[in-house]
Parts: sequence; structure tokens; C-alpha cells
Amino acid sequence: MAWEDTMTFLMHRPRRTRARVLVLALLLLALVAPAGPALAHDRSDHRYGTTGAEFWQWALAQPAATNPLTDTTGEFCDEGQRGRTWFLAGSLVGPVTRECTIPYGKKVVFPVVNLGAFAFPDDPPEQRTEEYLRAQVAGFKDAATGLRVTVDGTVLRRSELRYEESRLFSVPMPDDNLFAALGVPGLPDGPFLLGPCVDAGYYVTLRSLRPGAHTVHIEGVIEAADPAQNTVVDVTYELTVQRTRGPGQHGG
Repeated sequence: MAWEDTMTFLMHRPRRTRARVLVLALLLLALVAPAGPALAHDRSDHRYGTTGAEFWQWALAQPAATNPLTDTTGEFCDEGQRGRTWFLAGSLVGPVTRECTIPYGKKVVFPVVNLGAFAFPDDPPEQRTEEYLRAQVAGFKDAATGLRVTVDGTVLRRSELRYEESRLFSVPMPDDNLFAALGVPGLPDGPFLLGPCVDAGYYVTLRSLRPGAHTVHIEGVIEAADPAQNTVVDVTYELTVQRTRGPGQHGG
């Protein structure tokens, strides 16, 4: 069976191009539109952010065997988490409900929908430029519709779903990486550096989750040229925010 048929996402590879574009819609899809010329990208209205870059650097750096993107229960939600930010992953397994315990005080960050354009080591030089990569994500902002995030029954305002385009970034990929596990052809043997890359997407940051149980529900649609190929997003996280005990503290 061809590797494309084994995935839960669709990849179009136009002739004479090896560019790959991934859509993470909290249902991760790969989408490579037929790549036209690298159109000029107007940067005057954008301040490139770091959220998308940091998300992909976290998600893709995790080994395939314990990658949160393929987790069906939430068992691996703590993989690679460090610092004050806690990322919630998308899903390669369709609609999913995950349980996840998060230390109190973490900033919880996740994409509602996003689009990453990644240059692989075997891509031709003209497809490894910032201009080309940004052309691949152009128009994604308008393709994302029906976005809705509910936290404990309260629907977030649309202004809280922040659209951002990322700076250029790269990702050190492990030997047991997600692309290799999915059978993507043409990858180097062993670890490799993926990049340059760019991302465009809608992100949510939750800064004030109190200790206890919380439910986060993410919904949306990514529109395709053929409506039958639209991607419907429906992902739920059952979170437990837990205070950490300091040295000498014990439960009663």
C-alpha cells in the first residue's frame, strides 16, 4: 500500500516539487496545495511571532512511539513539556478525547487550526526560501472557518483565538520521528534538521486555569477547494490542573 494511503491525512505532491505543507487543526492533516510560483509576500502588516515555531519544535521533536499527536488517551501529553508553557497537541487519529494532568501555574497553549510549511533536506534550493514557504501558507487565514473553543462551558471570544504567522524556524528531528513512522519517502537516515519552516495559524493561550478539573473543546472547519475535502475539527481535552508540592510538603 502506498504510504499516502496509510495516513489519516491527505498529501498532494505536484510534479517537480517536494514541498510538504502540514495542517494542524487539532486534527493534524497534511495538505500540499499544487505549488505555483513563489509569490511575493507582503510583510508590512505582519509581526512574525514565536508561538507556532515553538509549538512545532515541541511536537515534531517527540519520538513517534510517544508522540502526543498520535496519542489516543492523553497518556503522552507530558512528553517534552518544559518551562512555563504547556502545549496541547493535535490529533492524527481523528476526533479524540484526551485526559491530561497539568501542573498549576503553567500557561496552556494550543492551535485551533494552523498550517506549517516545511523544507525537507532533499527539497530543491528554490523551495527552501522564506518567500517560497510563506507563499505556501498564504490564504490560510481565510480558509479556517467555524472556529470555536469552549472552556468549562464558556465559549471564548473570537479575539481570544489569535491569528499569527511565525518567524522562520527549524526542528531537530529524532531518529524515531513521526514522518519516518508515517512512511514519508526521501527522509535522511537517522536524525536530521527540518527547515527552514514557517507557520500560520490561530492559537489560544489559557493563563489562569485554577486547580481542579477543566474541559477544553476545540472545533472548526478547514475549507478546501472541494467541499467534500473539508476538514472538520472536534477535539476535547479533560484537564486536571494540580498544585505541585514543594520539599517537605505531604498530602494529608
